[in-house]
This record gives sequence, structure tokens and C-alpha cells, in this order.
Amino acid sequence: MDRRLAVLGSPIDHSKSPAIHSAAYRVLNLPWSYERVEINPGALRPFVESLDESWLGLSVTMPLKEEAARLAHVLDPVAQLTGAVNTLVRQGDLWAGFNTDVFGIVQAITKSGIPTPKTVLIVGSGATAYSAIVAVRDFAPDAKITLHARNEATRSQLLWFARSLGLSVDVTANLARALKKSDLCISTLPAHSLDTIAAQLLSKRAWQPTGSLFDVAYQPWPSELAKLWLRNRNVVVSGIEMLYWQAIAQVRIFVSGSPELPLTQESASLEAMRHALELNVQ
Repeated sequence: MDRRLAVLGSPIDHSKSPAIHSAAYRVLNLPWSYERVEINPGALRPFVESLDESWLGLSVTMPLKEEAARLAHVLDPVAQLTGAVNTLVRQGDLWAGFNTDVFGIVQAITKSGIPTPKTVLIVGSGATAYSAIVAVRDFAPDAKITLHARNEATRSQLLWFARSLGLSVDVTANLARALKKSDLCISTLPAHSLDTIAAQLLSKRAWQPTGSLFDVAYQPWPSELAKLWLRNRNVVVSGIEMLYWQAIAQVRIFVSGSPELPLTQESASLEAMRHALELNVQ
């Protein structure tokens, strides 16, 4: 059966999701279409309510993840915990909301070979930062977490959330020092957000990070922040790995309704995603 899907957000023109999702559906022999739709904040509900039954599901990116959580009739446990939804799937007359970002972060980091960190720095306090907190709980529950975010209100909320999960967490105002000393830095900020401080640190030859970096931004790559780690040959993980893995979980949901049930041709689907994106950027 032909079904329609799309990725929603703003801006959305440069989203890689259509390329990688379409590649997976070809492997799975599913005649589904997947497009991108520009949706501004506040416009998600009327758009979703306008969709006919040919629409199976939606990928939701910034800045709509919290809005999607409020729209969903039911939430999976991860979405309920984080208050953020990046996947909506039709279930009869209802829409179910899922968060596959946590899975994407865990897979991206653990499959990179990074040792289990004892100290983790999370930069940012938006929806992705909440997913990063839950991801750290899953792959490094004993790690000491440090938060850095300029927005005091959202930083305080994120701090409360992390402590509610039983994690050891504190905040820092000294980003340069925290970047240098953490076993793992996770930047959850949009592209270019840290370009200024990265340029300042790049000019200091004596400044060297001691750990690894996971930067959720992936375009352009390497980011200015990633160049700091690459200069010293430290392990760097691009957000493109998170994109692949969160998309795999989304495809699982669209196919079976569950993010836990692997696809029948999951390895081939992942390989097709990677190949499609290589072609897409050439």
C-alpha cells in the first residue's frame, strides 16, 4: 500500500531525512513516499489535523519537538520522560509520539568505540539536551555530568531533570575549561553556535582536549568545534551517526509500530542510508 511520510521543521530545505528514509524503503520494498515540509512553530497541529489517511507518519525536527509531544495522543516512555517527540505515527484515528533521539545518541556514541566516560559535558539546554541526559543515563549511569547553557531558566530545568533521574550533575560557566577536561563532550547546539569560542581555542596551540567529542551538528563538517579535537587526533563523532540511527528507529516504528523490533533487512537498510547520503552530498 502506498503511504505518505515527511519530515517537518523550520528550516527544512537542507534536511537529509528524505534521502536516507527513501533509501531504506527501497531496500524494504515499500512503495512509500517521503518528503520535507516547512512548518513553523504553532503550525504543527493544524497541519497534522489536515492530513488524510494516506499519511502514515512524520519525522519532527527543531523547533517542533515539544509541540509534537503536546499534540500526540499517546507517548512512548522515552518521549514521556523527555517531553520531546521526533516521530509521529498514525494509529487509527490517533497519533502516537516517540522519541528516537535517545536511541540515536546511544548508538552513535557506543558504536564509535569511545570508552565509557567518567565525566560528561553537555552543552545546550533544548530538547536534544534532554535526550542526551537520558542517553548518558543509559550508557554511562555513573558518570558525573556537567551542564553548560547560556539560558539560565532552561538550564535550571535541565539540571532538575537530570537530578530527578538520579544522576550526578552540576553546572559550569567556564566552557573552555569544561571542554578541555571532560572525558566526553556532547554538544546539542545547532551548527555554528560554538564557532566563536572554537576559533578562540584553535588560536591557542597549548589548548588541548583530553577526551572525545560528539557534536549533534553535522553540516558543515567538520564543525569548528570538531576541528579542536581533530587537531589533536582525539575521537570525534558527527551528528550524522545520530541521524542514521534515530532514522533506523523511526523506520522500525513506521513499519511495525515499535522502535524495539529490528527491521528484516536492517543492516542493508543502514548501508543504503549511508550510500544515499554519500551520493546526496556529492
